[in-house]
Amino acid sequence: MINQDDQTKPEASKKKDYIVLYWFLAFFGTFMILDGIFVYLAVSTQTGLVTEQAYEKGLDYNKTLHEAGSQPAMNDVVSYENGVLKWVIKDAENNLVEADAQARFFRQVQDGHDFTIPLKRTQSGVYEARPDIPLKGLWMVKLQSQWKNNTYKTSFNLINR
Repeated sequence: MINQDDQTKPEASKKKDYIVLYWFLAFFGTFMILDGIFVYLAVSTQTGLVTEQAYEKGLDYNKTLHEAGSQPAMNDVVSYENGVLKWVIKDAENNLVEADAQARFFRQVQDGHDFTIPLKRTQSGVYEARPDIPLKGLWMVKLQSQWKNNTYKTSFNLINR
């Protein structure tokens, strides 16, 4: 006589095998789909350009160091509040400096939005501008002032909210 439990056991075992196979395929399929999305985002969002003319800048690095070391000693304060960039420039003796000043804005994480604006003198040694910053986030500002035969450069990071 054939036991009824013996006949149903192989069929239940086959269902269990298929369920394990489906879970196995779903688990690894999910990772393959996610990896595909990450690869697509990594390739499509990176411009590939880190620094323009990197080779030439590398060759001129010693010149850049010399220029930075030969700048006049200055006491300057840079601030960004309520959408206004303010730069107060004083020499080593704390005398306010009359100069032509400008600011170059750029984002280190995204190219194509860089811009340069002149800074207007609001009072002796105080230069201001209200930049129209196109994107929110971290921006680097490279400030440059020129007077007589002197040039002074500095940088400042600001967060546009």
